[in-house]
Amino acid sequence: MTLRTATSIRVGEELPPLTKPIAQRQIDAYSGVRPHSIHTDPEWAGKKGFAAPLAQGMMSTAYVSQMMVQYLGEGFVKGGKMSVGFIKPVLAGDTLTMHGAVKSMDAEGAQTRVTVEFWCENQQGEKTMVGNASGLAV
Repeated sequence: MTLRTATSIRVGEELPPLTKPIAQRQIDAYSGVRPHSIHTDPEWAGKKGFAAPLAQGMMSTAYVSQMMVQYLGEGFVKGGKMSVGFIKPVLAGDTLTMHGAVKSMDAEGAQTRVTVEFWCENQQGEKTMVGNASGLAV
């Protein structure tokens, strides 16, 4: 992993995509297995109109955080911000790919805040979450 510095980042630059399979076991570990939960009970999720249990929204935000840490390192861990919009449910068995592109770079004290516009897509190319994430570049 090579972290980017403010002098090497350019507006419009794309971040390396991050792909994650969404397994029911991961959802169970994240949510805690409970009956009558759209996250961990396949039968209950079906009764509520879903083809499979839903992943918690915070799982997607965690994957975007991982993408940002791989890009900015400590600058995202200590100075990260994120604003998200959930568009479509993520189901057990989906594969998510997180994408991002540098939207802006703004001075913040002695550092530079790098803002990334991101989007998450399932295996059909449908967006499931969109937003902005930012962190401080060294």
